[in-house]
Amino acid sequence: MRYPLSIRSIHFLVMFILLLTACASASPTDIPTSPTASAAPSPAVTVAPTNVMQAGIWEELLKATPFPHKFPLPEPVASPIDGTYAKVDQSPPQFWTCYRCADYRPEGGPWKIQFEKGVMRIFHPITNWRSIASFTVEDNRLEIFNDPFCPHDIGEYEWATQNGNLSLKTIRDSCAFDLRKENLTKQSWLTCSADAQNQEGCSELPVAPSGEPPKQIPVTVNVLGGDSHYFDIQPDVFAVANKDDVPSPDGIQIQYHDQSIGYGTHRVLWWNGDWIEATTDQPYTSIGVQYWGSAYLGWARVLFDGVEVWRGLTTSLGKKHAYFGGYIEITDFEPGTHTIRVENLGFDYRPIKVAAFGFSNQSVQPKSP
Repeated sequence: MRYPLSIRSIHFLVMFILLLTACASASPTDIPTSPTASAAPSPAVTVAPTNVMQAGIWEELLKATPFPHKFPLPEPVASPIDGTYAKVDQSPPQFWTCYRCADYRPEGGPWKIQFEKGVMRIFHPITNWRSIASFTVEDNRLEIFNDPFCPHDIGEYEWATQNGNLSLKTIRDSCAFDLRKENLTKQSWLTCSADAQNQEGCSELPVAPSGEPPKQIPVTVNVLGGDSHYFDIQPDVFAVANKDDVPSPDGIQIQYHDQSIGYGTHRVLWWNGDWIEATTDQPYTSIGVQYWGSAYLGWARVLFDGVEVWRGLTTSLGKKHAYFGGYIEITDFEPGTHTIRVENLGFDYRPIKVAAFGFSNQSVQPKSP
């Protein structure tokens, strides 16, 4: 026998469906603003100049104002902490793909925060994550509220400044599963004064370097989009980048900076751990490197026996579903011992994710369209 649903059960079911709908439709970086404000655009999925995209998002954020989710907007009056600050977080960068990454999670690279007349703005240019909220200051107490990622919460902090730099100490704040307080209090925020615009994190990210291939190189370089593991003609042998996870095949030696980051079979080049290389004395006629990862990866260069043969933005090589990258193949070299090396150019703090090195006695061939 089937029993009819009670009114309470029906109400619970309706609320559950509404909750699922809201979660499915929300963008991880959508920021509610007041009706007269300009909303910051969603992160671009196409390749754009790093400094242009970053500057545009920050400028749009400066035009936006908080939405009074639960609390009225404070009077737009100046406070003792008004100003723009920055920090460079040395936490591991976000080099994986996630469809709903945790808000306020401490991420490697520069962060910028501004307190101005009751409005707090915060921005992470590597992932284009940002938020906007209201704040008030009374004596040494700072309260943050109307944050779209925790609209019903109030964060309370003690603040202090020294030489213009801002330090925050948590009194209470559960926003974003405690990640907001972890982010805001992890290290001091350095003031972006008029004479400190070149300070890391304060200024815009620099213009991207030239992606033109070097001229008069002694080998042939083939730049191929996609994952070479699924090409029509694949490399005969793969050596995964993280030899700690899978040992390299005989005759191939993988070396990397001890501060590079192991991520499964991949190796992430970032901060001081900015290089990886593979050496072989086997009679291969084709040697290459596979980049593969999220849309947040950056600029790298490839050297063959100490000579630069390629440089470029790794995410511009190709895209498959939510993953970006491609295969850089080197051919037409004399038999002998050869080393292929990858270096992160590092100018914009973005990581490089190296999946594997490929070795073959024939040129690889991507899948036909």
